[in-house]
This record gives sequence, C-alpha cells and structure tokens, in this order.
Amino acid sequence: MRKATFLSLSLGLLFATQTFGTTRHVPSQYATIQAAIDACVNGDTVLVAPGVYYENITFRDKNIVVTSEYALTGNMQDILSTIIDGSQPINPDSASVVRIMAGQDSNAVLEGFTITGGTGTKWPDEHSPGTFREGGGILIVMCSPTIKNNYIVRNEAVSTTGGLVSAGGGGIRAGDGNPRILNNVITRNRGLYGAGIVEFRTVSPGVAATAGERPVASPVARWQAARGH
Repeated sequence: MRKATFLSLSLGLLFATQTFGTTRHVPSQYATIQAAIDACVNGDTVLVAPGVYYENITFRDKNIVVTSEYALTGNMQDILSTIIDGSQPINPDSASVVRIMAGQDSNAVLEGFTITGGTGTKWPDEHSPGTFREGGGILIVMCSPTIKNNYIVRNEAVSTTGGLVSAGGGGIRAGDGNPRILNNVITRNRGLYGAGIVEFRTVSPGVAATAGERPVASPVARWQAARGH
C-alpha cells in the first residue's frame, strides 16, 4: 500500500511539473485535439486519451502542452495507442500532422503521441527563392518548442506538384529556432531530402546540429529494441 501510494504521488508530482493553467480533456470535454487547442490560453494543457485522431493540428500562437496520458503513466503503450493521423487533411497544402509556427518557446510541448500520415505543408522558405513542401510529421518554423517522447512514423514530404522547388523533412522540419527534440523515435518517413529530420539555421538539444539543410537522426535505442526494429 505504501509503495502504491508513493507511486501515485510521484506520478502526480511529475505531471504537475508539466502542466499549467487549465487541463482540457480530449475527447471527454472536446471532440478533437484542435478544438481543445483553440479553447486554450497560454499555460493550459490538452490531455488526450488513447485513440486514433484524424487531424492536422496547429498550436496557433500558444505556449501550451499537448500530451497523451504518457505524461501521467510513463507507459510507452500510451504513446503507441494515442495516434494523430494526418492522412485526411482539410487542405492538402497544409498536411503536416502538427504545425508550430508562431514564435513559441520551450513551454510549448508536444509529448506522447504516434505521429503518422502527414504529407507536409506548402510554404515559401524565408531564406530561399521559391516554395517548398516540408514537415510531413511536424513543421516547426521560427520557434523553439519541446518535442519529446513521440513515435514519428510513416510521414512524407515528397510531392512537388504545383511548381514547388523541392520537398523534404519527412519526419520533422525545424528552422530558425532552438527546438528541444528529445527521446523521439523517428523512422520509416520519406523525403526528397531529410527523410527523418531537416534542421536549418537551428540547434536542437538531443539532435546533431547541421550547418545547412541535411538530415540528422535522433534514434532511441530502447524504443527500437522494444518494438523489435
């Protein structure tokens, strides 16, 4: 009994360090993750129950925590069973699974999800002429969020239809910021460049830095071993 009480208290304290403001529950209070985000103010938390959510979400301009129940349990099964599937976008030109693009800092947190099915967002690169499709799974632009404990799999940025210059960053594309990309498994993504991760003019703790737009990887060996590949 004492061990169980201690464990519950420890998990509660762990979660308390990651949450601020109001906790908004999906789907019990909000039918979609995006609806919960839209209701948030800075410092709020969106807590998502296990399930498959066919969404392409944006943090808008908010410093908030969006997390699965992994933040409560520390159980990797919560990551694998809480899936954001971006394969049914409303607009095919905004088909990254997650977009964080409005100056957020490390208090904007994405944690504990399987991120899959994204095909990237069409956008003009502020440093290069022309328009690109990037960030199949996650697109991070001019901000420094925390991306941790996610399984980022089977996303792509490959289509150049419509006169695009190129496409890349199948798993993650991060530029012009210092995102914290920690303890993620990034695998089986595709891009014309940077199938796993593209970083440009950015340094991410936990991810090898690059001077230009080249793929870098941040595997988590214990996850790979647990999943058998």
